[in-house]
Amino acid sequence: MLQSSKLFLNKKIIKEVKEELLENAKFDEEVSKVLNKFSCLSNFSKEKQVYWFKRALFLLLTARNRQLITLTEQEKLKDTVVAFFGLSVGSHAALTWMMLSRADKIKISDPDIISPTNLNRLRFGWNTIGKLKADIVKKRLREINPYCEVYKFTQVEERIVRKIILSEPKPQVVVDCMDDLKSKVLVRLLARKRKIPVLMATDVGDNVFLDIERYDKLPLPRLFNGRVEDIEKIDLSKLSDPERIKLSMQIVGFEHNSERMLKSLLSIGKTIKTWPQLGSTATIAGGLITTLVKKMVLRERVKSGRYYFSIDKLLVYDYDSKKRKKKKEQLSDEIAKKIF
Repeated sequence: MLQSSKLFLNKKIIKEVKEELLENAKFDEEVSKVLNKFSCLSNFSKEKQVYWFKRALFLLLTARNRQLITLTEQEKLKDTVVAFFGLSVGSHAALTWMMLSRADKIKISDPDIISPTNLNRLRFGWNTIGKLKADIVKKRLREINPYCEVYKFTQVEERIVRKIILSEPKPQVVVDCMDDLKSKVLVRLLARKRKIPVLMATDVGDNVFLDIERYDKLPLPRLFNGRVEDIEKIDLSKLSDPERIKLSMQIVGFEHNSERMLKSLLSIGKTIKTWPQLGSTATIAGGLITTLVKKMVLRERVKSGRYYFSIDKLLVYDYDSKKRKKKKEQLSDEIAKKIF
């Protein structure tokens, strides 16, 4: 691979890697073994040189994970394939996952180009405007891990969604950060059939709603944890825009929203174009998804359900005061009357 070759031939990087190997060899037997090989790289074939250099990078780039993640566990994360659908919040999740796992393979999907209004929640520069999100995320992933295989998709038709989930390398976890309802339902139906867990993080103001659907465990959860009854039986292609908004609101819910978020929902189409989002919360959501994938892959006991990570409740002392609760209830009732 060209990018790998360029990295391998960079003398400055090789020098830094060797120095770090020397520093860490006294603490890690595996690093010591690699250091012995690394010291005589020129004696090996090019194929073996690349192998030992990749091994050195993997050990060093994950060294600060020990003992929070053992080497055996790190190897397991490295071998895990995760499919990310949607690359706004999903970009934070995919990039953070790669940073943590140094995964060999990853699948990403998003049909959209980057617009100026996307940049409030994406770690991309102005020079990315007009480019496909999937192209930029692929580039960032390869910068983090130049040896990873990135399977990139830029269409959302049913055949493509099926290909992402059903074709090799088959994902062990699916992360849904899409807006398209039809694709969201299809992903869950396919995942349920293949016994693949689906994770979804929704950034709501300063807070994150995390949905876990463990189709790999019994009892099987209902789609979206049952927030919309029998959604798989609804012909989503025939829904009007108001009906589609109603379904989306049911999936997200009004509970645990701040007054500002609720007021924002009432302002859509009047003073703001669409659902507001913050880059800080999108970043938190990406970290939560990565942590959750790690815990599931390493067989920690994670259950299906909706989980609320309320920064407001944690940090703002009067967030749950009677006065503020009453105001939130009034706003929620107003939204419900408008939509339902």
